[in-house]
Amino acid sequence: MKELFLIRHAKSDWDKIDIKDIDRPLKGRGIRDAMMMGNYIARHYERKPALILTSPACRAFHTAVLYCRSLDLPCETLAVREDLYLASYNEMHNQIRKAPAGVDTLAVVAHNPGVTDLANFFLEESIHNIPTSGFVYMAFDARTWEEVKADSMVKHDFHYPRELLTE
Repeated sequence: MKELFLIRHAKSDWDKIDIKDIDRPLKGRGIRDAMMMGNYIARHYERKPALILTSPACRAFHTAVLYCRSLDLPCETLAVREDLYLASYNEMHNQIRKAPAGVDTLAVVAHNPGVTDLANFFLEESIHNIPTSGFVYMAFDARTWEEVKADSMVKHDFHYPRELLTE
């Protein structure tokens, strides 16, 4: 069984107009939401990610660090992948296929539209948009990440901050 968390980075701060896109930080709301979503995973999912692949963008990397903290994971769980910065769903899928076979639970923190497009690649019913800090969890009947395909998916969930705040 392989389990995948596709996570869109948390809400970023657009107030700073004099910095490069890759360096844009998180807003306070983004920090709060990322911690809330990480805590949700800790409470509702049996297995935590053994590896978190993240885009090198400040907002994605910070989101990944916050997930590590809320899931009580060591920083060694994080791996920055340059190819995940503004990646298409094909590029993200390639990164997932390259994940070590010994990793059974993987998380990817990246950007839209790639995150939503990759989720929709696997799902029968498409998601219009994965909001910031939102995630899609998918479980696959597969032994390796190369075997992960839409027809091997056995379970999926979709959660995002606004949904949890109204519960």
